[in-house]
Amino acid sequence: MAGSKPTAVHFSLVFFVMTTLILSIVTYLTFQEQKKAALAAADATDKMNAAEGNFKRQFDELAALKELMGYEGFEEIGIGGNNENSVIGAAKKDLVSLGRDQVQPSPTDPKFRDTLQSLRASLETMSEQSKTYNTGLNETNARLEAEKTATRGRENQLQQSQEKTEQEHQKLITDQTEKMAAKDAEIATVRQELSAERVAKGQLNDELDRVRRQTSEEISLLQQANQFLRLQLDKLENQSFDKPDGKIVRVDNTTRLVWIDIGSKDYLRPQTTFSVYIQTHRGVGRGSADIKAKVEVNKILGPNLAECRIVEEDFDRPIQAGDPVYSPLFNPGVVESFSFVGILDMDDNGKSDRELLHGIISNAGASVEVEVDDQGNRIPEGQKMSVKTKYLVVGDIPDPSQFPGADERREFALKISEEHKALEKEALQFGIKIVRFSDFLNYIGYENKQRLYVAGENQKYNLKSGSRSTGTDEVLGASRLSSGQTSQRFRSDRGNKKPASSTGQ
Repeated sequence: MAGSKPTAVHFSLVFFVMTTLILSIVTYLTFQEQKKAALAAADATDKMNAAEGNFKRQFDELAALKELMGYEGFEEIGIGGNNENSVIGAAKKDLVSLGRDQVQPSPTDPKFRDTLQSLRASLETMSEQSKTYNTGLNETNARLEAEKTATRGRENQLQQSQEKTEQEHQKLITDQTEKMAAKDAEIATVRQELSAERVAKGQLNDELDRVRRQTSEEISLLQQANQFLRLQLDKLENQSFDKPDGKIVRVDNTTRLVWIDIGSKDYLRPQTTFSVYIQTHRGVGRGSADIKAKVEVNKILGPNLAECRIVEEDFDRPIQAGDPVYSPLFNPGVVESFSFVGILDMDDNGKSDRELLHGIISNAGASVEVEVDDQGNRIPEGQKMSVKTKYLVVGDIPDPSQFPGADERREFALKISEEHKALEKEALQFGIKIVRFSDFLNYIGYENKQRLYVAGENQKYNLKSGSRSTGTDEVLGASRLSSGQTSQRFRSDRGNKKPASSTGQ
């Protein structure tokens, strides 16, 4: 048996013994820990009971303090002091709002005790001041009573005086009433006389009005007759008292340059344009038939010499030395003035070119005295033409009937038409010559330098100089044109959709 091997029974027995031993040790250790935990729990229970008693006591004290301060309705104490719905926040707010300048030590950190002490000191000071004021008030009341007594005496004297004055006043009223009755009788007599005079004056005024109306009608008829005769005279004579500004001294047909005898001593400026007239002209500034070319100043070469380029030329009447040049804008040493009314369309595109025209006038040393803009406004407002105006230039006057209804353009057309009539009347009064805008452009030698084709516009174009077409207008003195509406500077009806005025210009 001693040499036999261990069996499963042996192993089981060993495992049982080891397990029993381990369980015994674990049981002992657990018992010790439970004993310590029980002691610690009992100690914690005692401390908790003591803490609960202390908390209850502090809570009761805090409730009593809140009741004393008057903030028992607030649940939160508010340790930070920024919540106005807490005891501390509400207390700080009340200290600042009620204590005002007595808050101590500062509005940002108020203290009840310090603030109450400050308020008490202020109250005592005000109490002393109140006593002083009461003393002064008593003295003032005594003086007031004395003054009242004196015033009652004066009132009695005044009442007696007033009664006497009323008696005298009543007597005066009676006397005045009698006098007024006498005056009323006099006034009635005067009114009767005045009424008779008014009737006579009314009859005289009626007679005077009749004479005035008759005289006004006669004057109006005379003015109409005078205006008609003057217009007829202008149509028959179309006289011009202007003289040529200079003449062509040399022509270079190769470079298309010419030289004129005007220069720096005449205050000539580059880009000034001139019309070139035939030498047998019948007067400059009176029509377009005698204009055969237009030139523009390139360079000022001397006191009496300037180089010009040919802008437009009638090849049937070429430029020659000795041909006179003229522009109404140019007058050495004198600023010529002009007035304008109507739509100033310089290139037949249906749009106003007022700014371009102003530039040309200013560049030539001339000025605009009065003009009516495209909205019918007179510029300067209310100013009338004077004898300084050389020409009244009339552009296209729009017809208000073309804009029915309350269209804004119709209002502009009406205003332009009214100003046109007023300016023509002023021109006739001052003897100012009235010219059409197209003639004015011819006189100053203007020629549109560029035509830009815009898609959708129904506009025709002039042929190049010298070209021929069966559709061209070959009237003497006119440039060869196609059936278009552009570059018609030498045609007297250019740029005027209808006669601009009754002047026949």
